[in-house]
Amino acid sequence: MALSIYNCRMEEKLFTEERRDEIVRLLNEKKSMSVQEMSRQFGVSGATIRTDLSVLEKKGYLRRTHGGAVLPSSAVSFLREPGIHERAHFKEKQAIAEAALRYVESYDTILLDNGTTITAFASALAASPLNGLTVYSNDLNGMQILETKENFELYLIGGRIRSGFHYTYGTQVLEELRGYHFRKLFLATSALSKDGLTTANSDLCKVKQAMIAASKQVILLADSSKIGEIGFQKFADLSDIDIFITDSGITDAERKKLQKQISEVVIV
Repeated sequence: MALSIYNCRMEEKLFTEERRDEIVRLLNEKKSMSVQEMSRQFGVSGATIRTDLSVLEKKGYLRRTHGGAVLPSSAVSFLREPGIHERAHFKEKQAIAEAALRYVESYDTILLDNGTTITAFASALAASPLNGLTVYSNDLNGMQILETKENFELYLIGGRIRSGFHYTYGTQVLEELRGYHFRKLFLATSALSKDGLTTANSDLCKVKQAMIAASKQVILLADSSKIGEIGFQKFADLSDIDIFITDSGITDAERKKLQKQISEVVIV
């Protein structure tokens, strides 16, 4: 498969929801951070960071100070709660997950990517009547959900855990994936445009590329809010996707453009 990596920005920038999750994760580690420090960390302006802090303060995740933010004394660890981005477009992700079940048969061996839509898909699999599935994944949340199915055989692809994001990555994951040949990959993306699929993290980009290379059929699960967005690094062309399942928020113009490069576009 023709995969390429390109830099679309001078500095890596997390999407708003991911950045806000990361801000609070860092505060859990450091207890306090300045606006200037966060601005450098995420490659965004001080005004953007102050907007982030205002939103997070209203949700009770931090307390703003002059020039920065600290954890409130009564804070419960953010890492024990669903991330902000996990709650976004929840109904759409559920519908996409249910639609994806039609592409799985009992006793299949499948590979699952990581992400909130994949977690929704794991929940749909766990609630389904499917039997004897063998599931490989680097997604900790998804595998924990699937652990409730006694007749599923689960394999966590081991590697370094990205703190706060609940997935494994790194050289060990890449080496393990090179030894596999999967019939089906259920893939997620942070962003999707005419130029391809992109993500905000370089290490995650490499893992997704390795997953695609190890799979015969690639099934993309992504809600329509991802369409038209562009992330830091490209990990796949649209032509690398066999099936794209999304929600009805997609426009006719977007659908027609995608259908020129993706064999099957499913709208739920």
